Amino acid sequence: MEDGFEYQGEFYRWSVTDIGKDLMLIDRFSGLPIQEFFELVDDDHERGRGPILLTLIACSVRNGHPDWTVERVARLVMDLNLGDVTFVNGDEQEVAGELPPAETATNGSTGDASPSSPKSGSSDPAEEPSATSSATPA
Repeated sequence: MEDGFEYQGEFYRWSVTDIGKDLMLIDRFSGLPIQEFFELVDDDHERGRGPILLTLIACSVRNGHPDWTVERVARLVMDLNLGDVTFVNGDEQEVAGELPPAETATNGSTGDASPSSPKSGSSDPAEEPSATSSATPA
């Protein structure tokens, strides 16, 4: 199983890309410049902060529903109760209440990246050849 979370019976794998909708969600939820957000999301402690976690959830939901508008994703995330979210670590069994590593794809337009700790797209392409840049486990 991949890293991600389950909400309302649907599994979402962690995903953050540099496509327009994700960039709008990053701005709306974190309020940070894009580069600063991608630097913070690499940090395990910072990733657990409310605005960063909500941004990761929003971008992952958007990836799971690419046809949804930014407004629809934002409403869902603003209305969710974290107690109703089950975080899933693909290497272990489901663990409610723990924050698993997120994944980030920054140079692709599809949001398809392998599950791993988030990185800002600065990982060495030789580490994992793919159409998108993805992170290596921390």
